[in-house]
Amino acid sequence: MKKLSILVFIIFAIGLQATTMRDLFDAIKRQPTSKIDRFSEQMATIAKDKVDSNYFPKINLFANYTHYNYATNLLPVDPKSAGKLIAMNQPLPFAKTIQRVGIMASVPIFVKELGILSKKTKYLLKGAKLKKELNFYKNEAVVLGSNAGLEYLKHLKQTLDATKRSILKMKSDTQIAINNGRIPGIAKDKIDEKLNQLEIGINNIKIKQSLLLAQIQNLTGLSIDGSLPMKLVKKVDKGEFFATKLLQQSINASQSDLMVAKAKRYYPKLAFNVMWSENYAQNDANKNTDVHRSYGYYQIGALMPLYDRSGDVDIQLKKIALMKNRMRLNKTKQELSIEAQSLKKELALLKKSIDLTKENIQKKKNLLEFAKVAFKEGRMTEEDYLRYEDGLLGARSSYYQIISKKWQDIAKLAVIYGNDLRGVVR
Repeated sequence: MKKLSILVFIIFAIGLQATTMRDLFDAIKRQPTSKIDRFSEQMATIAKDKVDSNYFPKINLFANYTHYNYATNLLPVDPKSAGKLIAMNQPLPFAKTIQRVGIMASVPIFVKELGILSKKTKYLLKGAKLKKELNFYKNEAVVLGSNAGLEYLKHLKQTLDATKRSILKMKSDTQIAINNGRIPGIAKDKIDEKLNQLEIGINNIKIKQSLLLAQIQNLTGLSIDGSLPMKLVKKVDKGEFFATKLLQQSINASQSDLMVAKAKRYYPKLAFNVMWSENYAQNDANKNTDVHRSYGYYQIGALMPLYDRSGDVDIQLKKIALMKNRMRLNKTKQELSIEAQSLKKELALLKKSIDLTKENIQKKKNLLEFAKVAFKEGRMTEEDYLRYEDGLLGARSSYYQIISKKWQDIAKLAVIYGNDLRGVVR
């Protein structure tokens, strides 16, 4: 039984391991952040249903028991009806205790703001869907950027390890030269100092790797041991800025708010109302008997606003909110346009930098080989030799940093134009 439990745990653990970038992107939608966005979308759908429900009649049952301090009429009775009752020796419905049971309903005929509110909820629902998409694209970009960072740190650590091995070899040769008295012992201390710096750098890389791995796991729920391979399979489709679509829905909703405020202020409301009740008077005041009467009506009611200062103020507030959202849209368009142009230029320059850095790495390698020979022959000091090691280290570091920057720029462009990275990166 214990072995079976261990096997199940291993299988479950393997299931939580991501093997491709697609695994990470797909896992984002299963996380609480994405689920919260889906709940927001559902709430927007329900809000639309709530507005539309106002078109349906409202039906209520009612019942009450009332005791007055003096006899009160059970129902309105006109003089002609009162005369007939008296002539027929029937009591007029007056009593101190009255009970009523009945049903009442109200159906809107014309309420201007209802149609506008229904349109507003459509805008809000569309906005909720767009926000859910945008948040997903942003999380994809963070995961891609984090993976690119891990790839950079992996290669940087490999470079530091290679530099460390190279210097350790020179340290061994230096120790022999010190033992033979050809160079002073201080040379070994300088090499040890450089090795310590490399160890510090490697340790810092491990810390950064741990943070990036935690960030990926936080967004995907999946654990990875290191960076996953990435390949660009399609360029980012450039079209409308995705964030502006979301802001446009906010503008549409603000426009609806303004129209609703005007409708409440200037348009009448029409409704059809109906009521039927069974009314009971206990111990009628005239003949001391119980009286039962049925009573009902239907009506078409109208309510026309004439003066409402708060309504005028509300219209002004809605106008300002609409202008504010329009200005926010213009500002966002301007910012995204500048950012997109900057990223496109930077990607073009990074492509050139990658080629130049590759050439530079090869040249630094050649120079380092020359430096190793010169140092062994005593024609170069350890300080000069270590500078050549630093030169190759810096060239390799720059190369992988440029690669990482390229992936991050691609991720940013994908968010700006609303591209799903699952179709861009494999």
